[in-house]
Amino acid sequence: MHNYFPRKALIPLAGLGTRMFPASKTVKKELFPVITPEGLCKSLLQCSLEEISAAGIPEIGLIIRPGDEAVFAPLFQPVSATVRKALPDWARQEEEKLLALGEKITFITQPSPEGFGHAIYCAREWVGEDAFLLLLSDHIYAAHGPQSCAEQLLGAFLRHGGQSILSLYPVQEAQVRHYGTATGQPTADPSCLRLEAFVEKPSPEYAREHLSAPILPAGQYLCVYGQYILTAEIFTLLGEEIASGQRVRGEFQLTTALSRLVQAGRMLGYLVQGEHYDTGQPREYLHSLQAYAQK
Repeated sequence: MHNYFPRKALIPLAGLGTRMFPASKTVKKELFPVITPEGLCKSLLQCSLEEISAAGIPEIGLIIRPGDEAVFAPLFQPVSATVRKALPDWARQEEEKLLALGEKITFITQPSPEGFGHAIYCAREWVGEDAFLLLLSDHIYAAHGPQSCAEQLLGAFLRHGGQSILSLYPVQEAQVRHYGTATGQPTADPSCLRLEAFVEKPSPEYAREHLSAPILPAGQYLCVYGQYILTAEIFTLLGEEIASGQRVRGEFQLTTALSRLVQAGRMLGYLVQGEHYDTGQPREYLHSLQAYAQK
């Protein structure tokens, strides 16, 4: 059992939002609304922040574009006295929750849009030498039971000696072309694997030949769920790739550094018990709104 509990989490918010244009021209896509199963209207960002906070992590870094602090900061500031007076009791309680979340927030600027891996690297000084939780900002996470998906992943991280670990979920073969896909050897924990291969958006044919998952039925594959716990080693790997100009499609990616961890035998995968709702494209957003609200 590993005794260290990560105290920091990152949410990258520095994307350009091009897939959700033109709505993202006036509203950051992370502030798009969702209806929760309880019937509340919240932003995507608030849902992610609550996932992190419920897992007991006290510090949250939001990676943003230059100037975007003015866009996100009002979410964590008090409403005017006039608005507060008009709010019903339940809405005032929701505002108090947002103000409490704001106390955990640090804004970290990515100076230029050079890729997802570069965005993570920009947080290296704030994170320091310790492991951290990373959440993708365009996903909604919903556990099947009382323990949130982030809590499940944290538990696996602690049980397995504090190694880097990414969350996985089962996907049908026809869908693997849309997701990072992994495979590996089972550990004593039936939900955990020591990863041996990690491929970004493979073809179904490639997945069938190289990425079969020993803990899943035939025709299903382990795809990235959108939550990671990474040790500070990831910053060393990203720094090497940035220094050598190792870009993919013109950008510094996180996937290449993760693949190096997998190849070195220093990455675990954990099958979380939960649903993940992707909101990164218009039709996915519509489907996720309906599915999550009716959960």
